[in-house]
Amino acid sequence: MMFDKIITLSLNPAADVTCYVDNFEAGSEHVVQSELYDAAGKAVDVSRVLQSYEIANTALIVAGQDNSRRYFARLKDENVTTRVIYAEGRIRENISIITPDGQQTRLVRKSPKISFRTINELEGVLSEEIKPATLVVVAGVMPDGITDEILCEICAFIKEAGGIIALDTRSATLEIIQRVRPWVVKPNYEELCALVGRELHTLEEMKEAVHELAQAGASHVLASLGAEGMIYTDGEHIYKADVPELSEIKSTIGAGDAALAGFIIANDYKYDVKRSVQFAAAFGTASCLIEGTNPPRRISVAMINNQVSVYEI
Repeated sequence: MMFDKIITLSLNPAADVTCYVDNFEAGSEHVVQSELYDAAGKAVDVSRVLQSYEIANTALIVAGQDNSRRYFARLKDENVTTRVIYAEGRIRENISIITPDGQQTRLVRKSPKISFRTINELEGVLSEEIKPATLVVVAGVMPDGITDEILCEICAFIKEAGGIIALDTRSATLEIIQRVRPWVVKPNYEELCALVGRELHTLEEMKEAVHELAQAGASHVLASLGAEGMIYTDGEHIYKADVPELSEIKSTIGAGDAALAGFIIANDYKYDVKRSVQFAAAFGTASCLIEGTNPPRRISVAMINNQVSVYEI
C-alpha cells in the first residue's frame, strides 16, 4: 500500500533528557558531566527517523506550552515539519541518569490532561490535514483525558477522512484493535503479552499471539522482541527476524519507534514483506548504537541489515 502523505500524531510528546554522571547513589549530590536533550515521544521519534531518510511527513503534536520553546527548536534543527496544537501545562519530561557502567535510572514526569476543547481542535486540524491514502501514525501512551472510547473516536475520524492507521501504543487493547483495524500494529514483547492477556514464553506462543492480533483486524502485526529480534504476520504468513548481537548498547529507548519507521520506509521503497521485516529489524537494532533517542545512523542500518536473518515459521 502506497501513501500519498504521512502524519504522525503525538498526543503525549516527551522531552528526553539524558544526564551522564560519574556515579549515582540515592540521597547524594551528583554533578552532571554531560547532557543530551531530545525532542521525542513515540510518534515524534517516528517522524525524526522518517525525516532522516528524507521521507516527507508532518508531526502533528499536542504540546504543553510552558516548556515548548526548546522542544520545537530541537525539532527545527532536525528539519522535522510540525503542526502544533498548544495545551495548558508542560510537555512531559523523561529524565535518564546514566553511570559509566551503563546503569540507568529513569524519572518520568506526567503530561498535562487533554481537554475536550483540545480534542475538538485536534479533529479540526485532522480534517484539514488528512486526505485519502494518508498514513497516520498514532503512537505513544495516551495522556489523561484520552480514554479508550475517545481514542477509538479519533481513529474513526481519521479513517472516515480517508486515513490509514499505524498503531503503536501500550494504551491499546484487543478491543481497540478490533474497532480501529489498523494497517499495522507494533507492540513490544510486554505489550504483546498485555494485548492477549497472558504471558508468552515460547516462540509458538508468540506465533499464536501475533496471529490473534491479525484475526482481530490488524493487516500487519510487527512485534519487537529486543535482542530476540522480531516476529511478524499478515494473517497468512508468519516471519521471524533474528538480529546480530551488539557488542555495545548505548540506548534501547526509541528502538521500537525506529523499527516502525523502518517498516514504513520499506513500504515507501516498495519492498516485499520479508525484506520490509528485515529492514524494520535493522532499524530497531541500529538505534541501540546511538545515545538518547536519536535516529539510527544510515551506515549502522546498512551494516546490520546485512546481518538480519528473516525466515518463515
